Amino acid sequence: MAGKENPKAGGRCAPRPDVPPDARDPANWSPEKLRALQEILDRSRERSGKAIRDTFDRPERRMDAAEFVRFWNGTRMKAMATVGAKGVPHVAPVHAEFVDGRLESSIYEEAVRRRDIARNPNVAFVTWGAGGAAAIVYGRAKERPGSLRETRPGATGSPRRALTLEIEVTRIYAMKGREET
Repeated sequence: MAGKENPKAGGRCAPRPDVPPDARDPANWSPEKLRALQEILDRSRERSGKAIRDTFDRPERRMDAAEFVRFWNGTRMKAMATVGAKGVPHVAPVHAEFVDGRLESSIYEEAVRRRDIARNPNVAFVTWGAGGAAAIVYGRAKERPGSLRETRPGATGSPRRALTLEIEVTRIYAMKGREET
C-alpha cells in the first residue's frame, strides 16, 4: 500500500485537476479505446443473468460506449463497494471517471476500502440519473504508483492524502433513462 508522494498533483479527493478535460470526453478518444469499451458492454449483456437482462437490456434504453462514458462522467458521485477482510461489504461515495479509455478513482490514504483492495482487488461502482438511467461497473482496482498527494483537510482539520486507483473494467451494465411523455 505504500506509494510515493506526488506533491505536484495537489487538490482534493475529486476529479483530478491534472487531467485535461478533453481526456474525459469520449469524442476525443481513439476508435480502439471506444471499441474496447463497447466490447465490454456487449459481452456483459450477453453473459448476464435473466434479472440483469430484464432490467438493463431494453433495446430503446441501451447505451453505446460513447453514451455510457458521457453519462458516467456526467454524474458527480458514484457508490464504490469493496469486500472487507471478513467478507463484509464496504461502500462509500467516490469520484470515478473514465479518462482516455481508463476508469480511475481517487481514494483517501486511510480509507478502509484501500485496505480492502490490498487484500481483494474486486470492486463495484454504481451511479444513476434522471428517468431511471443507471450504470453498474465491476472491475479490479490497483493503486497508481506515484499518485499519493496532499488533499484538503478533513472535517476535523487533520491533513489528508489521497491516491489514484486504476480499475481494470470487467463488466458494465448501463441503461438510459425513460423518455418523458
